[in-house]
Amino acid sequence: MSSRKLVSVQEITNIEPIEGADRIEVARVLGWRVVVGKDMGLKPGDRVAYFETDSLLPAYDPRYKSFQARGQKTMMVGAKEITGHVLRTMKLRGVYSQGLIMRLDELGFRYTPAVGTDITDKTNVLKYEEPLPMGGAQIGRFDAPCSKSDAPRLQTLTDYWDEIKTLKATPTVKVDGTSTTLSMDERGHVHVYSRNWELDPMSANMRLAKRFQLDKMLWPGMAVQFELCGPGIQSNRLKLPAQRPFIFAVWKNHRKIDRDQWPTGMPNLAVPQLDEHEWALTGAWTT
Repeated sequence: MSSRKLVSVQEITNIEPIEGADRIEVARVLGWRVVVGKDMGLKPGDRVAYFETDSLLPAYDPRYKSFQARGQKTMMVGAKEITGHVLRTMKLRGVYSQGLIMRLDELGFRYTPAVGTDITDKTNVLKYEEPLPMGGAQIGRFDAPCSKSDAPRLQTLTDYWDEIKTLKATPTVKVDGTSTTLSMDERGHVHVYSRNWELDPMSANMRLAKRFQLDKMLWPGMAVQFELCGPGIQSNRLKLPAQRPFIFAVWKNHRKIDRDQWPTGMPNLAVPQLDEHEWALTGAWTT
């Protein structure tokens, strides 16, 4: 349940028209809205292949030839260079389209897999990762003792909603900033990471973490993840007078720990918590 399926078999739950559009309409899959062509002849109940955003459709695969003219990006997979089109959220006729839907027969399937089946490998799709820039603050790839902050989207977990409701959850305010991870290795050395890269120890992310003494709150095998917010970051939507961290996760030996186990000082820098009763995981999932 924790891994992200880039391409999976899903069922269309609804088809909606787009005002003023003759050739396109909106198909609902899981909790997402995806613009599709009317000529696909889709209807509620149809099983389709749903591609999440950030999926790279490789140019070498003829099934994705028509997408390549929309733009291409290149990334390294091991020692191999892969070029292809990367799916992003788009706005068409005033409607946001989140991902891609293709018919299973377009992809060569002669049978219809069960809903939820992960077909990422069969479609040759990869998760696009930004290439390591030359120079700058990046010195390596993310290898902190914790998961990256790109957790599965809740909309892709609707089949597990009844199970999710039984889990312990801490509702928090969504803050928009720069995702940063700080960790201490077994030798006591502190490392700092962006969402995908290890950063230079002299980077602005590290300097801010040290200003709030986060490095002194860690011990070997621990990592803390936070959003850097404030002036100059994401339009400073919280209208903060200065940059500061908002901690949303703390890890010890690759396991996330509860807030009541966080080191002294970290709870004071935590993402604001919401009322647990008002935001309880209850009720039925609706789209």
